[in-house]
Amino acid sequence: MLSVALPLFLLSVQTQPLPFNLNRPDAVLHLPESLTEVSALTDIDEHTVACVEDEQAVIYLIDLGTGRITGTRAFGMPGDLEGLTRVGLEYYALRSDGLMYRMTLGEREMNVLDTFRVRLPQDNLEGLGYDERRNRVLISPKGVMKGSPAVRDLRAIYAYDAINRKLLPEPVLQFTVTGIIAQARAAGIIIPERVTPKGRTVPSLKLRFSSVAVDPLEDNYYLLSAVDRVLLVMDRNGRVVGLHQLNEQLFPKPEGITFLPSGAMLISNEGKDSRPNLLRFERKP
Repeated sequence: MLSVALPLFLLSVQTQPLPFNLNRPDAVLHLPESLTEVSALTDIDEHTVACVEDEQAVIYLIDLGTGRITGTRAFGMPGDLEGLTRVGLEYYALRSDGLMYRMTLGEREMNVLDTFRVRLPQDNLEGLGYDERRNRVLISPKGVMKGSPAVRDLRAIYAYDAINRKLLPEPVLQFTVTGIIAQARAAGIIIPERVTPKGRTVPSLKLRFSSVAVDPLEDNYYLLSAVDRVLLVMDRNGRVVGLHQLNEQLFPKPEGITFLPSGAMLISNEGKDSRPNLLRFERKP
């Protein structure tokens, strides 16, 4: 079991403009009903992505031009599949209880090379993303640690060394929700708020991450929190680059995020009151 320490924060921060217009996707691909519970996606190339949904251990290959399924590959027993990322020719899939699959793409099914258990202080593991510059598979828990208010306030991103095939002993990124709020306010970022039963206005930020990715061009972490429809962007030093409240009409249930080799960003939405979809955002000129 990993241990984590409460981090300190630099509150005087500067943000940078997001290279995407989150209110205007360049393409909206409506996915088949079989992907209503789409939970994660990863790029295969500039024209194809792979997706999983949270009930079946099946990888779906999606054409980015049409949104159609071009193939499926099974790889295990049904379960709560939540994370997926590609590492070269290999694919990693994550079940919410920490079971990880390492496999390659076969002609009829996935070739499972290994399965192993990821044990973290948090439960409900959801997000996987590949940090190509450091050859690491990033893991973002949705659950929070049990303990004091200070411990429950802590958030962390972990990493699996894809070369030596072992979980790194310390988080690669750790922060508190309180610290993020302080950083964001110092930078003039508006924080989502709610009114308590007693009439007090307090921050409503939860930051329970469903997915994680690394921008291949700017090298920032993109952390997607579906429960509060928030996209948090941080640099390698844990400083807030941007915090964005996502439009509910465009992002009814944003569960997955990945980047294409060109730097385009893709975000998938589970079906809620409409079909599941995939939003594509090209970089601003």
